[in-house]
Amino acid sequence: MHGPETEGLAHLGSVRVQGEEAASFLHSQLTNDVKGLAPGEGNLSARVERTGHLVECFSLHRLANEGAAQVFVLLGEGERLAGLVADLDRYLFADRVELLLEPSAWWALQGGPGAEVLRTVLGDAFPWEELSSFACAKVGETRVVARSLTGDRGFLVSGPEEVGVALEGAARKQGLAVLEGAALSEMMENLRIEAGVLRVGADSVGKKRLLPETGIEQQAVSYTKGCYLGQEVIARVRTYGSVPLALRALVLSVDDGEAPGTVLEGLPEPGEPVFVGGRVVGTFGVRTYSETLKAPVVLAFLDRKHRTPGAVLQLSEQRSATVALLPLYTAPDAGARVAHLYDRAIRVFAEGDEAKALGLLGECLAVKPSFSDGYELIGVILGRSGRYHEAIDFFRRLEELAPEEPMVHTNLSLYYMKLGDKTQAEEESAKATAKQFRQTRWKDRTQAEIVEEQSESRRREAGRKRTMFGQVLQFDPEDPIALFGMGGVLGTLGDHAGACEHLSRAAGVDANNSAIYLRWGKSLEVLEEAEQALEVYRRGMEVASRRGDLMPLREMEHRVLLLEATRRRPE
Repeated sequence: MHGPETEGLAHLGSVRVQGEEAASFLHSQLTNDVKGLAPGEGNLSARVERTGHLVECFSLHRLANEGAAQVFVLLGEGERLAGLVADLDRYLFADRVELLLEPSAWWALQGGPGAEVLRTVLGDAFPWEELSSFACAKVGETRVVARSLTGDRGFLVSGPEEVGVALEGAARKQGLAVLEGAALSEMMENLRIEAGVLRVGADSVGKKRLLPETGIEQQAVSYTKGCYLGQEVIARVRTYGSVPLALRALVLSVDDGEAPGTVLEGLPEPGEPVFVGGRVVGTFGVRTYSETLKAPVVLAFLDRKHRTPGAVLQLSEQRSATVALLPLYTAPDAGARVAHLYDRAIRVFAEGDEAKALGLLGECLAVKPSFSDGYELIGVILGRSGRYHEAIDFFRRLEELAPEEPMVHTNLSLYYMKLGDKTQAEEESAKATAKQFRQTRWKDRTQAEIVEEQSESRRREAGRKRTMFGQVLQFDPEDPIALFGMGGVLGTLGDHAGACEHLSRAAGVDANNSAIYLRWGKSLEVLEEAEQALEVYRRGMEVASRRGDLMPLREMEHRVLLLEATRRRPE
């Protein structure tokens, strides 16, 4: 509940931006797309300096036009908005635009039956459960924004005081906790840390931060909108490599009988350096006790060598910490929502609406920023549309979130090859190979040593399996398990023609094994035999449908849709 005793995300405020040139002005000043928003739509956006350093982060929402005036609302921390208005006002010259701090109070409904609370108070004017992230709706004098501050699906509401009273009563009847004042501020701070929701002032103590360092880039930056203040620096970061520091969570070790609160109190203050082995590897940030992990956690900006998820850092003789990606918490229904959005995106792309598919995938990543399939599909869509530079930029962003993920470099290699940069393509391919087979014992080896050792290990293992399956096939050339296994081994070794031969024979012997068709189709795709792959996938889908094999059925269906969509597009 908005009030004088609240602060941070518990004390929300808004700025109204209106005028005939409001869209073009904001488009030139903010990091995310503005002109492409229709009334009722919104996104997460940011304001940066010319140097790319973050000034403020907020959500942007387009309202209905009022005559010739375009109207937008910027929604963020109330105590920081005056500074944001002053910063934007410095760039207002002859633009027909007004910047107005709104006096509105805001209430937050986060998690639980929030949609049902809205229905009780505001009726069925909108299908509240179906509002997309950052959508904005209005009922009478009440404005509703679909925005999560805690990782759960949530709504922010502004309107007359009696609406707030009604919301509180309806929330209590639904069993929701109703908080205000200092208790609300403390709870919101703890929940937003777990959810990885950024607060510029709190999370950047002691130093200005480049926007890509904070992890909000995949949600708050458009790479296709054109120029804006700071765009050149942010684009350069993506083009020439990852940022030196990036925001992560450190999950702290706790000894038996040790109180988590004592662990947190013993940490250096936000802004102080993180030492590992006597060297500074980053900077400490805010901290909390994570109910999700049942452990004390502290946010930290860490350097490239120490921010790999799962890495254990020895902070002192008594204390170690495990590096984790944010968010630490996502809503229990997030998986179902992401799966639904992902499926819709594939179908929309197959129907030819590339822009809508990318929008749906962007919403996927807003719900679950670590959803790697979403990143991969965006890269596929961009790449298959010939937008190779954009695809490379996107996978550079993914590399920042998942530095040990081989798929990132596999895709980068493909797109560099499409651009004719063979040297860079080979370098990315080597990185993918090294990361795919990296083991703990290789931690301190050079990349060349890693590649050589894993290649030898791979050859030995593949040779063992090929010998094993070959012996079975000498005895029984029609053994379906051996044919399937041999197809898999040959595919892994890059002999996709041989893989297809064995998988074809396997399907002839065991026509009801849907996994055979899935693996066979993938090898045909690598061989660029799209028509044959489509035929194989369709046969496999018939088998999977009959047998109820839902996972291979869904994957083959998606691959068919993507192949058909690509076939309709010129290279």
